[in-house]
Amino acid sequence: MKSPFPSRTKKSEAANGAIPDENGAADEVKVSRKEKLAGHKDLAVHHGKEGGIDTAGWVDSRTNATGIFTAMMSRHVPKGTNWFYTLGSATMFIFAMQAITGVFLSMYYTPSATQAYASITHMTNDVFLGEFVRGLHKWGSSLMIILIFLHMARTFFFGAYKYPRELNWVIGVVLLVLTMVMGLTGYLLPFDQRSFWATIVANNITASGPVVGPYLADFLRAGPDFSATTLSRFYALHMMVVPGLIGSLIGAHLFLVVKLGTTAPPWVKVARPKVARRTETVEAGVATADDTEVDVASASTSGAVAAQVEPEVTESPVDPATDEEAAPEDGEETPS
Repeated sequence: MKSPFPSRTKKSEAANGAIPDENGAADEVKVSRKEKLAGHKDLAVHHGKEGGIDTAGWVDSRTNATGIFTAMMSRHVPKGTNWFYTLGSATMFIFAMQAITGVFLSMYYTPSATQAYASITHMTNDVFLGEFVRGLHKWGSSLMIILIFLHMARTFFFGAYKYPRELNWVIGVVLLVLTMVMGLTGYLLPFDQRSFWATIVANNITASGPVVGPYLADFLRAGPDFSATTLSRFYALHMMVVPGLIGSLIGAHLFLVVKLGTTAPPWVKVARPKVARRTETVEAGVATADDTEVDVASASTSGAVAAQVEPEVTESPVDPATDEEAAPEDGEETPS
């Protein structure tokens, strides 16, 4: 006789995951701890990916970042594009490197007439990788000036300054001037004898300019004479004002490049379209070959062959007395 209560064996099977089927048999399902942890991990990764997708979608729906990325990376590139077209990107890369190294150098630099040179010496000799970073910033400034001149020369000789890219050319000229100002203001910051006297010479040259020259020189000197305040003025211009203007203009420059595209090299010949068929003008109201009159609106046809017009046939007058055609006068021809 079977007991109505489950035995210890059945309880242990149920505890171990035994599942009874329709016939009362049990298929023992053994799930190890490692498999359970793997399942929980996969579930967590799945939820993490879904959360990341939702966050990216939320940001994209408000910024249209996907459209901007597609416009920049999937735009049309003209035939014949070569390494000359990388000069602008190289200049922008050097500017980014200058910004990063400049932030690092500003952590140890002191814009003071008595401590500027000592801070530069400490940065070069004592700070870890200080000499390397300072070298990148120093030689990167010269490289940026060279690259932006080459980029402007390429733009000029390739004719990329013409319509509709005149505004982009003007922005490029302003960026060239700001790059020169960046080099001038940064040259004084070590505040040694060479940078001190070189800056005085450059400032005197600026003062010799017409109309705005003296005012601009006073602005750069932060007064009528070269003093310790001049160093602080140059440091502020070099660290905040000029980089901010350059970054803003680079953004506008890239926007116009994406919007207007780039020009093909001058040695690439554009295939000419097929020659259009000759245009003929037919006067309105003149009978055509199919005995229809040409409407005024369609009197001038372009790109297609106009209707062929039969020449008018002038009949000879008939003499009613003889019922014969009168002889033509001299100079007239009898139509066939």
